[in-house]
Amino acid sequence: MNDSLVKYSKENKTILCFGIDPVIEKINNDGAGAEEKIMNYYFEITDALLAEHAISAIKPNYAYFAQYGMDGLSALGNVINRYKGKTYIILDGKRGDIGRSSDAYAREIYDFWGADATTVSPYMGSDSIKPFLKEGKTAYVLCRTSNEGAKDFQELKVGRKFLYEHIAMKAVEWSSANANCGLVVGATSDSIKRIVKITGGTVPFLIPGVGSQGGDLEMVMKAIKDNLYIHRINASSSIAFAYEKQGGSAKDAAVNEARKLNGEIRKYLQY
Repeated sequence: MNDSLVKYSKENKTILCFGIDPVIEKINNDGAGAEEKIMNYYFEITDALLAEHAISAIKPNYAYFAQYGMDGLSALGNVINRYKGKTYIILDGKRGDIGRSSDAYAREIYDFWGADATTVSPYMGSDSIKPFLKEGKTAYVLCRTSNEGAKDFQELKVGRKFLYEHIAMKAVEWSSANANCGLVVGATSDSIKRIVKITGGTVPFLIPGVGSQGGDLEMVMKAIKDNLYIHRINASSSIAFAYEKQGGSAKDAAVNEARKLNGEIRKYLQY
């Protein structure tokens, strides 16, 4: 198991992850261009969350940065560089291709961008996953995701089990050789209970969906309670744009929202 996952959780007494998904139209600052706007906005919020010990990871979403071209990608590099070594960095890239292409993508994610972890699609099988299973890194494999369309394929029956259950079993198999294989498991479905049984609580989960998607945080915490520190519960827009509901500054609203989530999370943490 990647010790950094546990280290940052215990230091900050939380498994909350802040998802960084820039939407320029919602960023209320006076930066001149996309790069400056993104950095000004998210630096202020992330600095405050770290100072508050409110998070134990960040998850910049590659697509949200790339949509703004080179300005967005430059901002992504600056975000990673600013927080490298200060918290766990999951670059949400959702990669996955034939072996050689995956090897190139893995070098991009880990060597060029310097991320600690990434997200990958399992559709092309083990040779597409293997390059991401690097020592000291974590590859979160899409398993049972939080979006509505997840049912289209992930809940198809393959034999007596759902497809997502087969993916979870593969993660256990891959973890037997390299313990850095994790799973993306959404908070919007109670399938997380089935996945915990399959993995025995030993595979780290990245859990989206507790914020604006309306996932059940209490259900999630009860499901993963036996090995909490290896997991990450992600909240993105519900923190970054909390000011839309709360009013006031983006920074203060973000900290307040993180405090609220941590109030629930810390009921289950032992420290």
